[in-house]
Amino acid sequence: MLNLIKSFVSPMAFTTLLAVLSLILADSVFGVLVSLRNGDFNLSKLPRFVETSLLPYIGGLLVLALFSYSNTALGALFFTTTTTVTAKFLADIVTKATQLFSGIQIQSPITVAQPKTTPAPVTPTSETVLGQ
Repeated sequence: MLNLIKSFVSPMAFTTLLAVLSLILADSVFGVLVSLRNGDFNLSKLPRFVETSLLPYIGGLLVLALFSYSNTALGALFFTTTTTVTAKFLADIVTKATQLFSGIQIQSPITVAQPKTTPAPVTPTSETVLGQ
């Protein structure tokens, strides 16, 4: 199967595709390991996860890789898309690896948390000197 894909894709696009697919697989394995560690793994949800979370990435990248061989604009789109997908999955892998190996539940590095409380206002004292 890989030889068939390799015959229709440029060598650079094929290498890039394999690297991104490896990251997607690694992220999935880390996700399963984290859910096993947390005790909330459900085997019956795995096919739905593959259908909704993995196949769209894999299929989209594969189609772009195949058409990038004959169309330069689609080649640029393929490499831009793989860069974005790589950044997303690397961030997810770092988050899941941290959860797996340190036991600390942290937020994804992409999410920005808002403070829940407002800081108390600073009141100047009579000893405050401006400009110093």
